[in-house]
Amino acid sequence: MVIGPVPLHDTPGLLAELEDRGYRAVLVLTPADLDAIRPDGPERLALLDADVMDLRDLEACASVCSRLNLPAIALVPPSRLSSLDPQLDIADFVLAPPRVDELVARARRAVGSSGATDDADTIRAGDLVINTATYEVSVDGRRVSLRFKEYELLLLMAANPGRVYSREVLLNRIWGYEYLGGTRTVDVHIRRLRSKIEDAGHRFIETVWQVGYRFRDVDKK
Repeated sequence: MVIGPVPLHDTPGLLAELEDRGYRAVLVLTPADLDAIRPDGPERLALLDADVMDLRDLEACASVCSRLNLPAIALVPPSRLSSLDPQLDIADFVLAPPRVDELVARARRAVGSSGATDDADTIRAGDLVINTATYEVSVDGRRVSLRFKEYELLLLMAANPGRVYSREVLLNRIWGYEYLGGTRTVDVHIRRLRSKIEDAGHRFIETVWQVGYRFRDVDKK
């Protein structure tokens, strides 16, 4: 974990630190860096490098982020702080090079106040996105095909991160009290679900020994 400022030339390190805290970000150096960003993409945050962009490009990037409903934080060197336009359409700014803990705190506030990332039909946990209106699930922008019981399991646990569910409770909640199958049914479906939404870089479901399962609160570090 990085404690002090992260130089902007260490872009992979900066973005990796943010992603480890649950915020997938894109570092924007020119307006063209936003061309490939989709409104429904995995990015939760845009970092606008105010050290390399002139005022016109900075305003253009802020405007694009606003249209994408992508919260934007400007990374401003102290030498340019006095020239930062207070009317700039950004969620926040931080002095560059940024301290990761400060950037994470501002990212949390920016993302939390944005209606784009967590609307009434969306459950988001890091790179995992569940659209409850369309029953679509994606991980890191990749569409995941789930069977209905797998989806119901995921939805129940993801909506209550950190809560431990026993196998008996999951069996009753998802399959119903009259279901005659045993709790092994839960284990089989959890295993299939994990194989579809998890990989080396994504761990969402934790086994609680001799009890059941819980969904990790990926925004808590």
